[in-house]
Amino acid sequence: MIEKIQTKINELQAGKKLILGSGIEISHMQNIVDLCESLATTGVIKIVKINHPEQSGKKTADSIIIEKV
Repeated sequence: MIEKIQTKINELQAGKKLILGSGIEISHMQNIVDLCESLATTGVIKIVKINHPEQSGKKTADSIIIEKV
């Protein structure tokens, strides 16, 4: 799953946004958020928004919006 997300991010054109979350198991989301945070620190992408569902009471994100820099 992570490799597929990494490929999608690499293929994204500069300035384009990608929404991640739909169809991704919640158990994989923390790994995806970690990947995105790592890429953001290296300047590859910018994290636009990380959505944490209020009703779940958990800190796990259910979606993330990124933008290719």
